[in-house]
Amino acid sequence: MTNNDGEVFTSNMPVQEPFPTWRIVLWALGGVGSTIIGSLVGLMTYFYMPPQISQSSFPQYLSNETILGITILGLIGYVGGILVVLINPFISQWSDRSKNRIGRRKIFMLISFLPISILCYLVFSPPVDHISSANAVWLFSIIVILNIFRSLYGVSGAIVPEFSSNSNILMKFNTYNSIGWVFGFIIGSQAIYLIKDAFINLGMSPVDAFRLTVGGLIIFSTILVALQIWVVDERRYGSGKTSQVNLLTALKMTLSNKIFVLYTLANQVYFWGDGFFQAGLVYFVTIIFGYSDSMMIAFGGTILGLSFIIYPFVSTMAKKTGKKNLLMIALLIMSVVMIALGFADKLPFPVKITSWVLVAIIALPGAITGIIPGAISNEIVREDCLRTGEAKEANFGAAAGLITAIPSGFVGLVMPSILLLGRSTENPAGVRLLAVISAICMVAALLMLYFLYDEKKILASLKKFGYE
Repeated sequence: MTNNDGEVFTSNMPVQEPFPTWRIVLWALGGVGSTIIGSLVGLMTYFYMPPQISQSSFPQYLSNETILGITILGLIGYVGGILVVLINPFISQWSDRSKNRIGRRKIFMLISFLPISILCYLVFSPPVDHISSANAVWLFSIIVILNIFRSLYGVSGAIVPEFSSNSNILMKFNTYNSIGWVFGFIIGSQAIYLIKDAFINLGMSPVDAFRLTVGGLIIFSTILVALQIWVVDERRYGSGKTSQVNLLTALKMTLSNKIFVLYTLANQVYFWGDGFFQAGLVYFVTIIFGYSDSMMIAFGGTILGLSFIIYPFVSTMAKKTGKKNLLMIALLIMSVVMIALGFADKLPFPVKITSWVLVAIIALPGAITGIIPGAISNEIVREDCLRTGEAKEANFGAAAGLITAIPSGFVGLVMPSILLLGRSTENPAGVRLLAVISAICMVAALLMLYFLYDEKKILASLKKFGYE
């Protein structure tokens, strides 16, 4: 490509065949399965420290005693995640440099997807049906092994920037992935309560009903994930190039990308806020709104329906405002919504009306944050690979893991401790605090995005290489 001054910009990345829309749709369907499994694992806090309501009368498997204010459950999730972060760079480098005939990403997906499904179920199958240190050891071991296999499958994230030969394909990836994520989230973290309650009404105990529901959803999800693996054809749609640099050099090159590092940090703060929202939603619904946890599906369905109406317009809005500005608007809205969620019963309106109004409002920032953060991240990765000529997409995921190694598990670490402050209708202090912390994180992410992310620089560089 030639600029106005006659200067030619080229990249030594091979030209690839455009990834067709029908394959993107099937890829996103596989993402539904991945999201369901991820959402199920995220219910670990709910299973081991449920809301104090009758529908969630599970046995107590772990002690609520704290160490420096942190519960055993929080420590298990946090330490288990930290240990795995240390191996992520090696897995990513292994994938980036792989010349396996099946595909440098696909082979890792094939190896890991079945173990992930099995281990997900084992998270909710402690060996002793009462408080026991054996349960703590079991859960910690399962979480570590599960996260290792999730790291192996995680290299699939490098496929999106690699297969996105232009911005149109990239936005399709992120739009359909976001739609898939919504379906997966609704099923894995909301519909599960409705299904569980149906089994309870048939005479099953809450814990057996929960496990049966989890098992059924895992089987369904595994089939969808297999579909995602099937649709990947790296020889046809990939760059066909492997990274030639060693691990330390690749990480050094990746971490030297200042824009990537700063955006990753801002994104992590947003993920904190979103994590408190997602994990805390069942507590807002049951404790603040006063509904049964089976109402999660009604709220989720409303968000889903409204988000579908908004999704087609996100790309158009982003073109008019810029992805950065649009994301900041979404973060501002979510910060206000989170405060309202935590104190809905204190507002001068009937909580039954307030709850539905808030759900309707969430659909807008939900649609935006479902698409834009990933699109920005993938543009940063794509720009770096084009500019440097090194196909090290997976190393960006590993580098992001290293950058956020300590803070990434913050939600799982502190949330159980926060809930100890109160998770009942008589004492909702812990639930309200979740909402406040989430709102603070959203505002902090907004400010970091505004001051730290240089969107114009990335777009200008991409344009030099013909990426429109």
